[in-house]
Amino acid sequence: MGTHRVQGRFDVRISPSSDPTTVPARSSLAKRFYGDLEGESRGTMLTSISPVEGSAGYVAIERVEGTLEGRRGSFVLQHGGLMDRGVPELRIVVVPDSGTEQLTGISGRMVVEITGEEHRYEFEYTLPDAAGTDAAPGLPRGNG
Repeated sequence: MGTHRVQGRFDVRISPSSDPTTVPARSSLAKRFYGDLEGESRGTMLTSISPVEGSAGYVAIERVEGTLEGRRGSFVLQHGGLMDRGVPELRIVVVPDSGTEQLTGISGRMVVEITGEEHRYEFEYTLPDAAGTDAAPGLPRGNG
C-alpha cells in the first residue's frame, strides 16, 4: 500500500434547494472531474452564512464515480469548511470503507484550490495492494 498524489481540475454546479438565508441552507452539488481522477459526483451541502462579513460554514457529502489512475469505482467524500472573517479552513476526506470495485479500501484527503473561475484538486490517497491485502508478498496472513 503506497501513497499516491494526483491532480486535475473540476467543474461544479451548486443548485440551492432552500432559501439561502435559512439556517441551514441546503444545496445540491454536481461535479465533473478531469485529470488523474475522471468522473462525476453528486452530493448535498448544508451551509450557514454569518451576519459578519466573511464568516460562514458548510458541510457536504458527495459520491464520486469514475476512474482514478485507471481504477474504476466510487467513493464518498466528506467536507467540512469554515470561513472565519475571510480566513478559510477546509477539510475533505474519504469516508472510511466507502470505496467500491477497484477502489475498495481507499482512504485519503483532497485539497481544493479556486483561482477565479477555475477549480483544481490535489488528491492524496492510498489503496490496498492489487490482491486486496496489505500483507507483503510471500508472507502468510492470519493470527500467526
